[in-house]
Amino acid sequence: MNKRIQDSLITIIAGLGMLLSTLDTGIINVALSFLKEHFQTPTNTAALTVTGYSLALAIFILPLGVLSDKFGKLRISYLGFVLFGLSSLFCGFANSISWLIAGRIIQGIGAAALQATSAALITTLVSEKRQNSAISILGVMIGLGPVLGPSLGGILLSLNSWRFIFWINIPFAIIASICNHYLLRKISEQTNSQKLDRVGTLINAAMLICLLLGLSLLSKPHLLMTSLVLITMSLLISGLFYRIERNKSNPLVNIKELKNNPKIISYLFQTIAFGFASAVIFLLPPFIFEQLYHLGVGLTGFLVLGAPAGLVIFSRVSGKLNNGHKNKMFSRLGLKIICLSLVFLLLLNPKWPYLFLTLGLFIYGIGGGYFQPANISSIMQASPIEIQGSAGALQRMVQNVAISSGSAIGAACLNLWPNNLLLATRVGWAITIVLVICSLIGVINFKIIK
Repeated sequence: MNKRIQDSLITIIAGLGMLLSTLDTGIINVALSFLKEHFQTPTNTAALTVTGYSLALAIFILPLGVLSDKFGKLRISYLGFVLFGLSSLFCGFANSISWLIAGRIIQGIGAAALQATSAALITTLVSEKRQNSAISILGVMIGLGPVLGPSLGGILLSLNSWRFIFWINIPFAIIASICNHYLLRKISEQTNSQKLDRVGTLINAAMLICLLLGLSLLSKPHLLMTSLVLITMSLLISGLFYRIERNKSNPLVNIKELKNNPKIISYLFQTIAFGFASAVIFLLPPFIFEQLYHLGVGLTGFLVLGAPAGLVIFSRVSGKLNNGHKNKMFSRLGLKIICLSLVFLLLLNPKWPYLFLTLGLFIYGIGGGYFQPANISSIMQASPIEIQGSAGALQRMVQNVAISSGSAIGAACLNLWPNNLLLATRVGWAITIVLVICSLIGVINFKIIK
């Protein structure tokens, strides 16, 4: 097979996998009120269509990353597209909320397979001279998914076509599956003989369930104690997970490798800071536009595109400028620009024109465009070639958890000061700035205590 064609097909598969999996994280959010009425179900039950997807994605991404190293990234990616496409079809035909929730859980498993393999497909199968360009396209897809999701969901609901919220995935899943199947017949991948750590998988699942459920309840005052108990339980389970994993020969997370390579921990902490900041950036600005500037929903939806526009444009720019040896420099530059944008947003005065807020969001997007592709490349380059799937899965899981944490903290700020939106948003910006600065200057001691 022509190497250029192979590189293009791999990039298409990786990009579509990331786009579809991130798109469906948010596309159903705008439909929750509709689903509640349509299925005559309580709000909490309707919300399980979101929670079920997010939990399945978080729980299965690490084990599927390990399995991709054992059986091949293309095989697990192919499984992901098939599961995602069939479950999207199933969700569209669901005639009860229970079946819809079940379909969303299967969809989340498919999304986990796609996210676990996207970066590893590029770093193991794309030629070296095209890897940075391919990673930058992956950054574009990560930026587009969360933006297109709510927008497409809103449009389809306005057309009274809620089932197409799920069916819209099917053509893309079919195209990607055809490309994937073709490559499976043409390419022989390097694999390893690592066994799946079943005990570690179960402990990790328990930890993530407690953490994500706890974070989801953090913004509800009457459930604050339950939230804190769940988060505390997740921390205790994480300690157990560490103690068990560090002594295993085939762990779910290679603690020994991380201890011997603290650079990866540094890169992952930067991933956490960026994921947290991205969640806050997507959460808070709509409230500022609508409540402080008194703008309509339509105009607000347009103005908040500043951040994703900057991210999409400068992901491609950084991909063209980075030859693969500038990852550290680009990561630090991106974080500095992000920090600058957050300080600007912190100092923002409602008396300033509202376009200043969009400018701040665009500057953030520029920073994200420089940071995200370089961060992904840094983690993958620092990881052994035989565990690229595991490394990519760990990066995505960490970022997904950080996004959930940022959303929870941002929502908690809004609920703590419901009558003082300016104070609530400034506290949210300040917390985010501290986290980004810590990741930038290396305040955290990345040497794990043995």
